[in-house]
Amino acid sequence: MKPTQIFAALLTLTLAAGCRPSEPESKTATPAPIATPAATPAPTPSPAPTPGDTAGETSDLAPATSDLGAAPTPAAALPIDRPLRAAFLVVDGVYNTELMAPYDVLQHTTSHAQPGIQVFTVSPDGGPVTTFEGLRITPQYGFRNAPPADILVVPSAKGSMDADLKNAVLIDWVRRTGSQARHVVSLCDGAFLLAQAGLLDGVPATTFPTDYERFARAFPRVDLRINVSFVDAGKFLTSQGGTQSYDVAMQLVDKLYGPKVAADIGKGLLIPWPPNPRTRGPYTVIRQPVGAETPAL
Repeated sequence: MKPTQIFAALLTLTLAAGCRPSEPESKTATPAPIATPAATPAPTPSPAPTPGDTAGETSDLAPATSDLGAAPTPAAALPIDRPLRAAFLVVDGVYNTELMAPYDVLQHTTSHAQPGIQVFTVSPDGGPVTTFEGLRITPQYGFRNAPPADILVVPSAKGSMDADLKNAVLIDWVRRTGSQARHVVSLCDGAFLLAQAGLLDGVPATTFPTDYERFARAFPRVDLRINVSFVDAGKFLTSQGGTQSYDVAMQLVDKLYGPKVAADIGKGLLIPWPPNPRTRGPYTVIRQPVGAETPAL
C-alpha cells in the first residue's frame, strides 16, 4: 500500500473513533412531554428483604458479573404508551457527579429503548438550586406540581447527613414519592435521606465509604453493605457515589431493558458493561421473587 493510501486509512479510523454521545442506529423522534396521568390508587410498596437473608445474592467479595441483567423487568410490565418518569431530587449543595452520572445514563435510554425514560428535576419549591460545585440549576418542578415518578433518584448533597435530615417537608416527599415509585436509587449519602424516610428498614444498602460508621449508628435497622460499588436490592438500588454512580444507573437500565440496551448505552458513554469488579469495584445483587416489585404507575 502506498504511503498516501496508509495516511488516508489512518485518518478515516481516527475520525470514526472520536468521542460522541450515545446514538441510536436509526433516527429517534423527540421524546413526548411529561404527562401527568389520571389519579390512580397508590401501589403497595414492595416487602423489604429479611435482614441477613442471602438467598440469591452474589458475594460481596467475588460477585458474578454474569448475574447482572439476568432478570430484566418483563416488557409487558413497562408502559408502552408513555416513557417511564424519573424524578431527580435537587437541593442546594447537591453534588454534580451524583446528579449528572445517573441523569446521563437514564436519559440515553430514549435513544435505545422506546419509549425509554423521561428524566426531570424536582426541587422543594420549584426554584433554582446551586450545586456544591457552583452550577445553577433551574428544576422543571417543585414538590407541589411534580408528576408521579416511576423512578426516584436521590443524589447526595452537602446537607444529606445533617440539615436535610431535619427538613420534615423534604423527608415526607421522599417517603411518599419513594413508596409509590417502581424503583428508588440513591447515590453516595443520598442513602441517609432514604433511611431517614424509613424506606430502607431491613433493606440491604450502601453509602459513601467514609460514612459507613455514621450511617450504621444512625440507622441500625438498615442492612448496611460495605466495600461495594452498589447494592441492587430489587426496588431499592444504592451506590457508593462518585464515579461509581454510573454503575448503579447502568444496572437499573439493565434491569428494565436488558443487557443489550445497557451495553449499547455504555458504548456511547465509554462505560464497560457488565462492570469488571476488579476495576469498577464489587457489587451486590439480591434477587426478589417475580412480581415482588412495585407495579408501574
